[in-house]
Parts: sequence; C-alpha cells; structure tokens
Amino acid sequence: MVESVPAPQDQADLEQVEKYEFTVRFPGSLHPPLVVDEPAPVGANRGPDPVQVLAAAVGHCMSSTLFNTLERAHVPSTPFHTTVRTEVGLNANGRRRVLSMALTIEAAPVNENDRERFQHCVSIFEDFCTVSGAVREGVKISAAVRPRLDIPPA
Repeated sequence: MVESVPAPQDQADLEQVEKYEFTVRFPGSLHPPLVVDEPAPVGANRGPDPVQVLAAAVGHCMSSTLFNTLERAHVPSTPFHTTVRTEVGLNANGRRRVLSMALTIEAAPVNENDRERFQHCVSIFEDFCTVSGAVREGVKISAAVRPRLDIPPA
C-alpha cells in the first residue's frame, strides 16, 4: 500500500455561506476562492455544482495529461478543446449518482509528420491521468462529522 501525506495544495476547505452555497479555499496556494452551489430550486446556482466540478476535474486532468504526454514526446499540437458530458441517474438503491462520463478532446498535431507519434501519445495518456484513474478505480473516501469548536452552538 502506498502511504501519502497530503501536501497543502492537496487540501480544499469549504465554508458554508448559505444553504447549499459554499466557498472553497485551497490552503497553501495562491488560487482565489471558488464558489460552489446547487442549481435552483434547491440552491441559488451561484457557482458550479458538484457534478460540474467533478467533470471539470476529470476534463482538466485528462487534457493536461495528454498535453504532458505530447510535450514529453516533442509533438506540438493545436490548442485543445475538451468537452465532458456526464450522465446522472439512479443507482440500484435509488440514489442519484454520476453513472458515466464521456470525454472528447479535440486536438491535432501541428506537423503532419508527427501524426504517428501523436497517435501513440493518444493511445497511452489515459493511464497516467491522476483524477480519471482515481475515479475509475474508486477512490477510498472516509468521512467524519464532529462539533465545530470555533463557533458557539445556536
């Protein structure tokens, strides 16, 4: 088993603003906070919902991994356009789940002479994607709920 210690950039802190709206901060990074919310009528739609954030994470990681694979092979490509479509439905227990994700990356080699190496990169890059690999393999998640000590109870 591989042991890991979360680095500061691997942490996200969420603070509830109102109902389903949260502000996400990334300690130890220079990134601005991100507002996430649920769509109406449940939430106020003030930011992307969890399914959209998951789709963005998978799409970004897959795109970045393909770019890195091409870069390492010295294969320049056209700028990427990535689309991630998610299917949300009910599982066997009647719970809403992301059932599938379909990702399309539009890109091509800049030089036609690189077509064969480009295709080789396309054939191997998915195996190196951290986020999609974790989703496919099923990330182990543990959860704990405990009293918040810095805010007095209502």
